[in-house]
Amino acid sequence: MRNKILVLVGFVLSCMNTFSQPNGISIRVNQIGYNVDGPKTAFVANKQANTFEIKSVTTNSVVYTGKLSEGSLWDKSEEMLQCADFSDFKQVGQYYIACGDDTSFPFQIQEKNLYTDISKASIRAFYYWRASTELLPQHATWNGTDFSRPMGHKDDVVKIHSSAATKSRPKGTIVSASKGWYDAGDYNLYVVNAGISYHALAFAYEMMPEYYKSLNLNIPESGNGIPDILNELKWELDWLFAMQDEDGGVYTKLSSLRFCSMIMPHEDNLERYMIGKSTAAALDFAAMMAMASRIYKQYESVFPNISKKALTAAENAWNWAKKNPAIYFKNPSDVHTGGYGDSDMSDEFFWAAAEMYITTKEEKYYKELDFSQEFIVPEWGNVRTLGLMSLVLHNEVLPKEHSNVFASFQKLTNDLYAMYERSTHKVPIEKFNWGSNGVIASSGALLGLAFKEYGDEKYRHAMIDSWNYLLGCNPTGYCFISGFGSKYPRHFHDRRCTADGIEEPIPGYLAGGSTNYIIRDCGEKGYPSLTQAGCYRDAICSFSTNEIAINWNAPFALLAGMIEYYGK
Repeated sequence: MRNKILVLVGFVLSCMNTFSQPNGISIRVNQIGYNVDGPKTAFVANKQANTFEIKSVTTNSVVYTGKLSEGSLWDKSEEMLQCADFSDFKQVGQYYIACGDDTSFPFQIQEKNLYTDISKASIRAFYYWRASTELLPQHATWNGTDFSRPMGHKDDVVKIHSSAATKSRPKGTIVSASKGWYDAGDYNLYVVNAGISYHALAFAYEMMPEYYKSLNLNIPESGNGIPDILNELKWELDWLFAMQDEDGGVYTKLSSLRFCSMIMPHEDNLERYMIGKSTAAALDFAAMMAMASRIYKQYESVFPNISKKALTAAENAWNWAKKNPAIYFKNPSDVHTGGYGDSDMSDEFFWAAAEMYITTKEEKYYKELDFSQEFIVPEWGNVRTLGLMSLVLHNEVLPKEHSNVFASFQKLTNDLYAMYERSTHKVPIEKFNWGSNGVIASSGALLGLAFKEYGDEKYRHAMIDSWNYLLGCNPTGYCFISGFGSKYPRHFHDRRCTADGIEEPIPGYLAGGSTNYIIRDCGEKGYPSLTQAGCYRDAICSFSTNEIAINWNAPFALLAGMIEYYGK
């Protein structure tokens, strides 16, 4: 997920796999289900069978028989996989797949609104991440389980760290920076990682405003005349405003000097600091503020002057970054929380310039855009493609000569689709690094945007297959979103889920996902598989595979909205 200093117990393992079968079942399905008129595929591992059957959960009778594809090795899990395609089966109901003596988890075939609850939960996850407020039972109860908690981290007494000190705000100066979202399984807040997270949710609204206007998330602001996804974004936006210094620069993070232990937010009494200003933080901030300026402009009856305030903040941050183009963040010697270090600012300049251009229509920002660099699936440390996505969505404001925008987008999406096609398991990823599920979610969202723009059904199919992977059609056997499916993560590397004394995990969170590329945290014997796609463990110790983070959940929420809106 990010370049935290890995001070937890761990040691480097070989990437060589000694397991033939990852942890999970041999028949993988989307554990929530499939839309009646959409593509429907599952995978069978290491069976080498010829046919599969779909059976009714109610009667156990066979309702459909299909032919399996020929087996093919997937090197990411070291399995022989066969695809079960039952797209032509369109009978509403609850079913499971049988192949020989093995059966899948049950799934639903439904006409509409199949994923609405997941879409809501993936955004409500950010409400559970809120700092500086108590969560009340009427808003924090889900399926009968009460996740309410006292206020944590009011953050009205935050000290300026020596790394962020200026003449006007010397070391030790007290500032207030309430609200915002906790970053991940810890209680610190980071501007850089807010970037990709804020973009995904704001982009979701800009792409599908009518859909999000219809979603009531049951958060405290519900019913105020603002779509709830924007109400949730406003909580983060209010914090972001406080992260800007008087000179236009932006503090990289609000953090304690070290991570607290596995305790609840209100039990953490460590002092909190504004730490380090950086070019990356300023540019990510400028991009987010530019988006906020145009999105909230129509809601100024509820939030007066917010559009102008956000644009002024964006311009000040942009100007600071232009004067300070290479201020790279590195943790000071006394700070041991997440670093989010980045030594290449070209992608941040691109994203910020793109959002500033879309909002202001000023040609000077468009001239800043450099299309010669490669566009890749976005992650927190490479946000260039966020700008490209926004330019594609807002193509009506582009200048007459804008061929670079769609040429770059088409190359990116064609390459991504080719990656999906090459994958035996039909998932658009080739390297399962830390946060692989976030990459898959972002890839699925890019394919969904390609479907919107081109209308080519192949992109829709690839988007849905990415979704299926995250909801259970994968080598681990897990539906990776908490509270959904037959088998989902229950033991996140998360302080709240660990310390709240509740057996169920907080719902709507996406686990980081399989990886075998980094320092191992639970020990080699703690992982049922050491393959790239199978190396996952639902355990508190497994921060490498089972932590949660805003930068994974937000792309998942974007993908969930696309699936509901375009996946039918």
